[in-house]
Order: sequence, then structure tokens, then C-alpha cells
Amino acid sequence: MLHLEGREVGGCKLVRKIGEGGMGEVYLGEQIRVGNRAVAVKIVQADEDGEGDSAQIADIARRFQREAALLGNFSHPNILPVHDSGVQGDLLYLVMQYAPDGSLADAIKGRTAHPLALPASPAFVADLIGQVAAALQYTHDRGVVHRDVKPGNVLLQLEPNGRWHALLADFGIARGADASTHRTKVSGTLAYMAPEQFKGEFSPASDQYALAVMTYQLLTGHTPYEGDMATLTQGHLYGTPPSVRSYNAALPAKLDGVLSRALTKDPTLRYPSVADYAAALQEALAQKSAAGDVVAPVAPAPAPAAGGTVSQGPAPKWPVGKQKTPRQPGLGRAWLALLAAIVLLVAIVGAGGYIVRQQDAQHAQQTRTAQKTAGAQAQRTSAAQTASASAAQTVAAQTATAQITPIPSPTGTPTGIGQDVTTPPPPPDGVDANHTLISDPSPFCPQNKQPTTPWEKSSNVAVACPGGGGNGADLTATSATNLGCIQRKAVIQENGFVTAIAQPGSGSVVLGFRQGEGNSTGSGGLTNITGYYFQVDPTGKSYTIFKIDADGNSSVVSNGTGTLSSALAAHFAVGVLYQGNQITPYINGIALPTVTDPSYSRGWMALCVTPQGETTYTNALMYPLVS
Repeated sequence: MLHLEGREVGGCKLVRKIGEGGMGEVYLGEQIRVGNRAVAVKIVQADEDGEGDSAQIADIARRFQREAALLGNFSHPNILPVHDSGVQGDLLYLVMQYAPDGSLADAIKGRTAHPLALPASPAFVADLIGQVAAALQYTHDRGVVHRDVKPGNVLLQLEPNGRWHALLADFGIARGADASTHRTKVSGTLAYMAPEQFKGEFSPASDQYALAVMTYQLLTGHTPYEGDMATLTQGHLYGTPPSVRSYNAALPAKLDGVLSRALTKDPTLRYPSVADYAAALQEALAQKSAAGDVVAPVAPAPAPAAGGTVSQGPAPKWPVGKQKTPRQPGLGRAWLALLAAIVLLVAIVGAGGYIVRQQDAQHAQQTRTAQKTAGAQAQRTSAAQTASASAAQTVAAQTATAQITPIPSPTGTPTGIGQDVTTPPPPPDGVDANHTLISDPSPFCPQNKQPTTPWEKSSNVAVACPGGGGNGADLTATSATNLGCIQRKAVIQENGFVTAIAQPGSGSVVLGFRQGEGNSTGSGGLTNITGYYFQVDPTGKSYTIFKIDADGNSSVVSNGTGTLSSALAAHFAVGVLYQGNQITPYINGIALPTVTDPSYSRGWMALCVTPQGETTYTNALMYPLVS
């Protein structure tokens, strides 16, 4: 505690302390030389304990000077302006614009004259997140990653028209592109930290993840993961957040897809830029809810001053290493998560940034109180008779010809079959989770709105790309008798694991694997594609594994049918592990009974819908097995 009230520092008379953090204290001050205008003065004492640790003092001074240099060069309507900086004795000071309406964290906690009740309206969230995204895009375009995006670092100014103007603050732990290829101290605020930050890695995608956590919080009143330090750490590294529609079923269905992409564990699978995320979010929030009603009109925000437009250009190239796909933690991994949390706490205490209102521990003692409700799982329309249904009457038992060592069953705690899943669960044991042969968050639909795509479609399917691309692919079968599929023909795999997130509208979800050539059609597409198919009927709570030969004849694989233990949610993960003649289907990371069939040994991945059905697919993945 510095207790500097009444003192003059940097030409400012300090009135009272209004905030503090891991790096300094913030005072309300009067800038004497400029008509005693109200300012916020951030002060850091380089040698606060008086022990004279030269290395520590130098580190504090270096970080403070970096923040001052960064903010001094920034000019954006959504970044807190800096008026002056300097050194006075052993005190480092930064004179900034004063935001009398406090921070977003203050508003959420009701500590200001203008409290914010959560969940907030979609229109408000789209506008506020859009402003913060504009500030972050500005810094990213200039090679700076904030690394501590959270409500406590978003200051608010209430405009005369009632609109809340957001100002991004606290660049105390921000880093530039020159540091992004190296490991750094683990820094950030636990409830909002991206998984890669737990390893000391970061990129602009890390800020996007934190902004998505804020979005989730504003729309639901909860952060994606809540609990003690170990629970938060384990959640960010391995967990799948509940659907936002489990808290509010009136929110648009497309919103889950947007948030799941921004919150995915692998930073390379998030949106290309934070501006792209904000654009996708605004479009999703403007759509109709599952009940068919418009949730709220998302009016365009007033045009900012020059330099404040959200960039829609290509994202800069950041040298970020490929994030390893994590496996579901067992008891041992839970202990590792706890240990990581303890290490993180030490790092945060030593390297945290200031905040105008301290919020770092806001969620540490909370426990999750909202559970999914049946109302968030809308009943889906029954499909017409599918190709595999008729084939079920002609089942012919198959004899296994290859003998192999069974693949070990997953050892982690699986996701519940009935849970709403919007990001892929960790692959099962025996899968090389460190490598992906296919990793496409928006199969067929271009992620960067480019005209080319590695996916091809059959002649029996219409594909729509929400938002012009990058938000998943809507597949609708146009035939009354045949499947409609898209496929990745360029990636052939003999043994592997394929998975995708499905959001069915009608009909059944069908995941194809070990696919081969089909019959050509006049339009250049393919139909009756050979290979295996894993079909899931959400309405009937059943599944089928069937195959199609080159003549278009289908037959159910021996023992390849079953009943699910519970109803499925609006989103669920389908997957298949295949090795030799063994085929193990998965739903939400839970293994269903293994079947054997020797008909097809290799081929590509496909995503299909049953005749006249409709399904949205995201996060298509193919992994090899451990060699």
C-alpha cells in the first residue's frame, strides 16, 4: 500500500485510490497544469519492499515503460488515452483519462451508478463486444497482444444518448509479435485465459478467446467454467462449456457455433481475426431464435472516429505453434491441473496488471448453478425413411478376416451422451492427438471467404455457408432416396479417428469413413459412394452402422445397430475409431459397442444427411492412430 493521497506526482494531486492490481495502484487525481482536470494516475513503486532486488526493480520498470510506450503510440476511440508518463523518485507514473463510470466489472457487480443486470440484451452485447474487438484489432494490426482481456479492463463512459462507450485499458502485460514465438511467464486472469496461455504461449487468438468468454458471460450471467482454481484450469485445458442456450433457450441456435469456434482449444482453429469473430457474433445475434422469433434487433453502432472501424482485412501472420489437442483428464491430470493452477497463481501475483476495479477473484468461489434444461433441447422433426432403414431388413453377418490388437478404451471421464457439446471432445486413447490430417472448423464453407475449398459435394446435397463462410456448413439432402454428402477425397486414411460436431434440423446425422468412389452423375457429382456410414437418429435415440457397395446397395454391418441411453442435445459430437476390421462409434466422446467388418480397408471422410434431411456441421477432424 502506497498511501499517496494528498501528494503531488507527475503534476497531479492525488485525491483518492480507485483501484489496484498486481502492478501498481490507480488514483483519482487532478492534473494541476491543465485546469485541475480529473485524471486517473497509475503509480508503481519500483522498490516497494525496500530490499533493493535490482533484477526485480529492472523488470518492473521495463514492463511499466513498455506499457507507457504502447499506450503513448495508440490512438483509437476504444482505447483508454494516456496524457503523460514519467519517473518521480522511486515512483513510476502514468497519467490517463479518467472514466468516472467505472469498469464493466463494476457495472456487473452493481458498484456504479449504472449497474448492468445479466444476462444482457443481444443488441447491447453485439455493440459492446464490437467496440472491444475494434480496439483489439487495432492493437493486433500493430503487433500487440493484450493478454488480459476481461471486464475489469474495459472501462465505460455513458454517452448522452444512453450508449455505453467502451475503453480498453491495462496493457501492463501486453506483448508484441517479437515475443510470440517464445515462452513467457504465465500471465492473465484465470477465468478468461486461453488454454495456450497456461503454457506461456499467446497470439491474437488468445485475446479472441478471452473476448468470447466475456461474450458468454454477458449473454448468460456465467463464465464458461466456474469453480476453484483447479476446476477453472482443468476446464480451460480440457473442458467443454455448456451451450449458451442451456441458460437461455431463446438465443439463436447459430450463436453456439460462433462461440464454440472462438473458444476452441486450438488457437489455429479460431476465427482468423478478432474482427471476424465480432462480425460473426453480430450476424448470429441478429438471427431468429429456435422458436422463430427475432431475439433483438442488432442496430449498427454509431460510426467511430477515424481509425475506429473494425478491420475486415486479412489477419497478420503470427508465428504460433500448433496447439496439441488435449485428452480428457483423469485423476492424474486433475492433479496436474491443480499444480498448474498453483504455478499460475504465483505467476499472476508476480506479474499481474493493474485494474481500475479489482476483479481477478470474481469467479474463484462461484459454483455452477445453472443446468441444462429440457427446454433448450428442442424436439426435432422425424426424418423420411433412410437408405439404411430399409437395409436393416437384409442384414448379413460378416466374418472378421484380420486379427489385430484391440485399441484401448478411453481412460478419461467422458462427456455425457445427452450433454450439449459445441467443441470436439478429446480423441480416445490409441489416437495420435498431436497430429490432425483434417482440421476444418467449417467444412466445405471457406473460412476466409475464399473461392476454393478442399471439400467436394455429391449431386444430392445443397450446401449453404452461413455468413458467407467460416460459421459451419448447412447440408440439405435434395433427394428423397439418397444420402446427401460432402467429402474430403484428398485425404485417404487406412486406420484413424474421424469426428465432427452436428446440429441436426431434421432427419439423421451421418458420418462417413473409409469412403471410396461412387457412381458419376451428369452434373459431375457423385452418388452411392462406397464405404461405411455411422448414422445417428436423435429423435429415435438410435444409431446404425451400415455400408454401401459400388452398385449402391446398402446393408447394415453385423451388430451395427443400437439404442442410445438418453436423448441428444441440440449439438453433439459424432466420431468413429477404425483399425483393421474393428469399428468403434462414439457420441460425445463415449464409445458405443465395437463391430467388425472387413469390406473396406481405406478411404476418405464424409459428412452426410439422410434423404430430405438437414444438418449443420462444424469442426470436422481426422486423426491418425499412434504408430
